[in-house]
Amino acid sequence: MTEWEKALSDKLSKYSEEEFYYIDTKDITKADEIDYGSSGIYMESTIIYLEIKNLQYILKENGRRKAAQAYTMLHTVVTAIAKNNGAIVNCFAPNAILVIYPGKEESFKGAVEDAMKIAQALSETFKHQFSNIAGLEFSMGLDHGHIMGTKNLSDNNFDHISWFGSCIYKAMRICKECARPFYIGISGSIYHSLDESLRIAERRILGIKKKVEIWTKVSYQYENVKKHLYQTNHKISLDEE
Repeated sequence: MTEWEKALSDKLSKYSEEEFYYIDTKDITKADEIDYGSSGIYMESTIIYLEIKNLQYILKENGRRKAAQAYTMLHTVVTAIAKNNGAIVNCFAPNAILVIYPGKEESFKGAVEDAMKIAQALSETFKHQFSNIAGLEFSMGLDHGHIMGTKNLSDNNFDHISWFGSCIYKAMRICKECARPFYIGISGSIYHSLDESLRIAERRILGIKKKVEIWTKVSYQYENVKKHLYQTNHKISLDEE
């Protein structure tokens, strides 16, 4: 074994033999207290998984620079909206952004409202700024559960935390089920906990104002089990409470 291999082996042995510990909290700043290595931060959260659905097309039609600009612009919009509800925005993948709302059921409302505001911002409010990126499409999936984050770098930049949890992968699956014009999909547990203000909207039908259900129930398979999600293209103005 070379010296390089011996050093790497020793480091891996150290990590594998250390007792993993975690901090159970709703405060992301507690991440300052965990070390790079065998430690983590654990929290109950509602998750928004936002995905650029057609990144390959954008790369082909716009090039790498425009694709990179698109991601930066998306991240900027999401961060500006989500920070008002104390959410954590994570650069999850080159085509995806993870938004984490720490808390129990009280985090549902803020996450769903923000998803609708993000949809409004990207498709309406700032469509001029995004107009030079041909064919940009996105969708969002939401779920709730417990997640754990660990540091991949030794500094305290929250963007450098990797998050793990079954609710993240369920949100990803829900997101993949959503296609235009349905931009947002939520799990059944979130839907059934929403109050009427986020389930019913007033719309004009044949000139008459009526209250209508804004979510459509959809069946899908998740881990070989039939489940239901609820999807919508409803949007909320950025200044709407």
